[in-house]
Amino acid sequence: MIRPTLVPRPTIGRLRLRPTRRGRGFIVGIVDAVGPDTNGFAPRDRVAWRDSGQHLDELILIDQDDVLGVPGWVSDEKVVSYLGAGLIARALVRTRPFSRGEQVRIESHDPLVAEMTAAWARSLGARIADSAEVAIHDDRMARRRGMGSHGRLAQAAVEVFQAIRAGVFDDVPLLPAAEGRLAA
Repeated sequence: MIRPTLVPRPTIGRLRLRPTRRGRGFIVGIVDAVGPDTNGFAPRDRVAWRDSGQHLDELILIDQDDVLGVPGWVSDEKVVSYLGAGLIARALVRTRPFSRGEQVRIESHDPLVAEMTAAWARSLGARIADSAEVAIHDDRMARRRGMGSHGRLAQAAVEVFQAIRAGVFDDVPLLPAAEGRLAA
């Protein structure tokens, strides 16, 4: 019989997580245990964290500052499909102001980011056009401005989750069901 890898109880400010799904830059999981002086998380909470490509055991330890709380009404599939590109899209639409009804051009080398940025801009009243004078450029500086500290990232994630709930990304395909599943 194969024994699962033993993961110690979390120490101060750390969480022990059970990953459930990964994809498009993020992993979703459930808090299994919390360390002392851990604020804002409790066992059975759903969370997401950046996927660094590491091997995922059944249980892993992560610093509480590296995870984002996930509302119960957002499915794991939507988190891994939309959170990463949604954070970038949010950052990009904030870099170039536009008015309701104005034509906007989206410039990104990443088709998913372009599609989600266009969806977010449309939800704010823009009309997407290939030849518009106003352009939203996907570049590192725009991404960095939109996703600085953990507090700013957490607030941005809340806005992405609200956009998901509002149906902003309903026309953007989800990650295929067979991809990214970690647990049955």
